[in-house]
Formats: sequence, structure tokens, C-alpha cells
Amino acid sequence: GLSTQLELQGVDLKKFPKTWTAGLLESPSGCADLRRAHASYIDAGADIILTSSYQTSLDTEKVILQKSVALTVEAANIEATKGGGLAKVYLSLGPWGATQADGSEYTGKYDPSATYDYLTEWHRKRLSLLLEDNQEVDGLAFETIPNMPELLAILSVLETSGYEIPAWTTFSSPDGITLCDGTPLTDAIDACIQSASTTSTTFRYLGLNCVHPSTINPFLDLAIPLLASTSIKGIVLYPNNGGRWDAISRKWCEVTDGSAGFESHAVEWRRRIIDAGKDCFIGGCCS
Repeated sequence: GLSTQLELQGVDLKKFPKTWTAGLLESPSGCADLRRAHASYIDAGADIILTSSYQTSLDTEKVILQKSVALTVEAANIEATKGGGLAKVYLSLGPWGATQADGSEYTGKYDPSATYDYLTEWHRKRLSLLLEDNQEVDGLAFETIPNMPELLAILSVLETSGYEIPAWTTFSSPDGITLCDGTPLTDAIDACIQSASTTSTTFRYLGLNCVHPSTINPFLDLAIPLLASTSIKGIVLYPNNGGRWDAISRKWCEVTDGSAGFESHAVEWRRRIIDAGKDCFIGGCCS
């Protein structure tokens, strides 16, 4: 939802098709816009804020990569000194497809060159660059994962990275039942469960993000039973406002106000998750 808040502040993110919110880090005024956006979330009571690194890649300048983390941590600390709560900072790690600026994070259709081995190394290198020089965050947010090869690559990185901090993997899904590439979400969830069982020192979460709100209940119907008696700590949900992303015009189309009644829906989602004995994080994504 960082981009949504920035747009409400009058920021035109279409100027940064390749880097998205990270593009603002190139100027003092852009950095000020990001600080204001982070402060807005914290003032509204957010427990977690995300860095502006979602669409960064290995081509992003090192100073921008690290500033995306440092600025967010700084914003959280500043708001805490004003008497607000200290929001946790999670590192936003978008999928490889997002860096292509072609909408493939919503289709799962990647170039054949984006193999499992390639994606594993890509995610490993970007994570290392973002956290270089002992940059500290409270958790990792691998977001909008649209296909099984990328999920497996990310899980491999989590198993071998050595970062002993909480992490979540949230899927991109058209229906709450499959990944965008058609893989059943039961398979994706099973892979996350197996991966989490290999590490005992860090919490793992999974869920959906940037999906139509109507996908949430079907997802919970299949996820909650599968997660019972597993080491997965909780479920993360941050749907969008409904609609289809047009990568050419760089805007959401066919928006149907899927967020209508969001508050009451969120209360019910939370009840279902808490009743199942899992932690719950709920927020919002693009609109």
C-alpha cells in the first residue's frame, strides 16, 4: 500500500516504471515524500511498515538499495520519538517479474531465461546487497510470488541465507486457489511448510497480497486446515482494491471496489485465523 499512500500525496509513480517507489530515493523531495508516507501509516496505527525496495533489482545502484532500508528505519525511529508506537520494519522483496515492468507478477509468465537456478541466485544477491553493511530490519517480506519456480527459489534462499529474522512469503493469485501460473496453492503451501520445518530459529508466515479481496476466503478455506500443527507461525493478508493491472498504461483497470466492506471482512478473516491458533497480519496493497 506504500504506492497508494504516495499517490494520495500527489506523487506520480509512473515516472519510475522500472524502480517504482525506489525511484523517489534519487532526490531529496522524493525522500521527503517517502518519510511522510511511512509516518502516515505509523500514525494510523500500523504495526509493520515496508521498505521502498519492492521493485529494486541487481541493476539498482547500491546507494539506492541501502537507502531504501535506512530511510524506512529512520522514519520508524522518528515517529517512535514523537510518542507513537515503534513500528517494525520489514524488507519489501518483490518478485523478479515486477522488475520487468511488464505485469508478469500477475501472470506468472516469465522469460525462459528466468530458471529456478537463475531466480535463486538473483534473489540471493539482491537480499545480500540490501542488507549489506549490517543494515537491520525486523523481517523479510517476499511478496506477490506468481509461480512455483520463483517460490522454490525464494524458499531455498531463506533456508541458506543465515538471516535469523521472521520472513513471510505472500502469493499472487487470481482466485485464492492457484498461483498465477496455475500451480495449486495447496502445493505452494506444502512447499512453505516443508521449508519452514528445516529451520527452528525463525518464524515463517505465508499468505496473499495484491489480490482481489474475493480471493481471501477461498484461500483461508484451504490454507487453515493445511497449516494446523505446522511450524508456520501465521497468515499475512493484504489484498488490493480489486481490478486488473495494465502494464502498458501503468494503472489499475476494471476496478470494482472490491474493498467495499473491507473492515468487516478483515474482522472475519482475523477471527478465522486467530481461532485456528495462528498469528494474523492484515493490511492493504495497491488500489
